[in-house]
Amino acid sequence: MNILIVTAHPTSHNLTMGITEIYKTEKENQGYEVEVVDLYHDKPQPFFSFKDANDRGLTDTQKYYQAKIQKADEIVFVYPFWWGGPPAILKNWIDSNLTMGFAAEYVNGRPKGLLQGKKVKIFTTCGAPKMIYVLTGVYASSKKIWKQTIVEFCGMKFDGYHMYGGIDTSEKKINAIFKKITTIAKG
Repeated sequence: MNILIVTAHPTSHNLTMGITEIYKTEKENQGYEVEVVDLYHDKPQPFFSFKDANDRGLTDTQKYYQAKIQKADEIVFVYPFWWGGPPAILKNWIDSNLTMGFAAEYVNGRPKGLLQGKKVKIFTTCGAPKMIYVLTGVYASSKKIWKQTIVEFCGMKFDGYHMYGGIDTSEKKINAIFKKITTIAKG
């Protein structure tokens, strides 16, 4: 199985990368091929734009990332939860690379996902306790957006949304998160 991990954090030493490394190592130990794309430090992509929605064409960078998506059996997104969602660079990556004709198409006015057979997991971190996001409905709405309007819209299988809150509290809390990631990766 091929796994693509897409991370989005501007620094290289952070909880996002810690989660990424633990998941990657555990999956490699199980014999999987794992590739990490660090959106802040790998192949840069300008913000998505087009003049004609029906004639966008693909850049070499889009082709590069779409080949990685196509190869993956599982796609894992790891990012900090900022201002109610993922960092702009991750949203731009989704907008730029999950294009119509590649990730989905409309047939008789209805969407049809084209990325069948792929699983998607989400890992996100936030400074406030997760319970705040649960009580306010933010957790449920974020999970629903990922599940319905990105993952399932593209024909992929939603395989979990994991939010870890209160991350600034202590090393003990971070170690507990890492232990949970290891358990999830062991499947």
